[in-house]
Amino acid sequence: MTENQDENIKILKEGTTQFYLYSDDINNIPSKSMNVFYNKKMEINRDVTSLAINAYNNLYNLEELTIVDTMAGSGVGSIRILKECSNIKIIYINDLNPSAVKIIHKNLEINGLLNLKNKIIVSRYDANFLLSSLIQQFLTSKPSKRKKPNVISVDPFGTPNIYVDSVFKAIQKREGLVCITATDTAVLFGVRKKACERKYMSKPLHNNFCKEIGARILLYFISRIASINNVGIKPLFTFYHQHFIRIIALTFKNKNDINKQIENYGYIFFCKKCGHRIGNNCLNVKILQDCTNCGATNSLDYAGPLWLDELHQQAFLDEILRLTVKSNYKNKKKLEKILMFCKDEMDMPISYYNIHKLCHQIKCASIPKMETLIKTIKNDGYSASRTHFDFTSLKTDLDIDGLKQILLNLTQG
Repeated sequence: MTENQDENIKILKEGTTQFYLYSDDINNIPSKSMNVFYNKKMEINRDVTSLAINAYNNLYNLEELTIVDTMAGSGVGSIRILKECSNIKIIYINDLNPSAVKIIHKNLEINGLLNLKNKIIVSRYDANFLLSSLIQQFLTSKPSKRKKPNVISVDPFGTPNIYVDSVFKAIQKREGLVCITATDTAVLFGVRKKACERKYMSKPLHNNFCKEIGARILLYFISRIASINNVGIKPLFTFYHQHFIRIIALTFKNKNDINKQIENYGYIFFCKKCGHRIGNNCLNVKILQDCTNCGATNSLDYAGPLWLDELHQQAFLDEILRLTVKSNYKNKKKLEKILMFCKDEMDMPISYYNIHKLCHQIKCASIPKMETLIKTIKNDGYSASRTHFDFTSLKTDLDIDGLKQILLNLTQG
């Protein structure tokens, strides 16, 4: 790390990318009050974005890509895309903050990218204004030159909700890639229930599997706004890590398939007494109050509407994992572990069980190894897997009473 004394900025490094940042911002807690927004902990998010764009280019869109980074901050994410992704036609690097735009230009220079001016458009707009401008360009261009962006990334401080509509107006409707982050996890995880109902039009639950509920609420919201714009989404990779959720999704435009997506919306009912869970499709929803498992009355709470379908696509996870193994990312081992857990949780039931908390609840003498527990469940004829949402949790189609009994058997010798 070196310092430019004239402007009170320092040079940092993320992978092979160097970038300037104001000295005052380096050790600050990420907030809107920063001179230029940068969050060191989001490096893994930027890793995933580069990997996802390369995987998308390999699997779905082999042509040159037009990419829009609506909230670039210091520009490190966009610059990493330029350096780590091939086949880029144009990248829009945008931020409303004038200090950020100034730093972005410096960061392009320090990375030797000024010779790519024909590929790079730096702008200072509100994200919605930028996307609206791109829509206007599309509508007023000659038919032969009309082309919407292939990739749009929205990575705000807090909720992305006010930008999602513009994303689906601007994105390529068939096999476009949307990358949307939410960092307001307290809202999505049910700590701020009313805020979730207001921002995402869905009721959350603050319980042991609230991270998955939050991701599914975000997916539901994105899908609903997409459908208003005659676009459907197929989640390719739903990624939770520490304090954010990143949705990587592919667009489609077949109206019959878009209409069928309502079958992917529903509710999860949760018994506060015994921990039993029940899924319910929106088309057949019944407001349940009494638990069918333990018989407790008025013990059920619920979350929803939310997304009930798959969170990932197998082929996409395989390709991202292949690219991760070939990479030199600092977070390589962590990403490989997360991706393997995501592959494991494919086709598994919604929700998961935190084994540490469950063992404490039923007063187990010890906590069994996860591998032993999963093997025992499978030997009894049920499915079980790890989950990337919580490394001390598992998913299974075994009911809650059966899981408790296996835990007691394993820990009592």
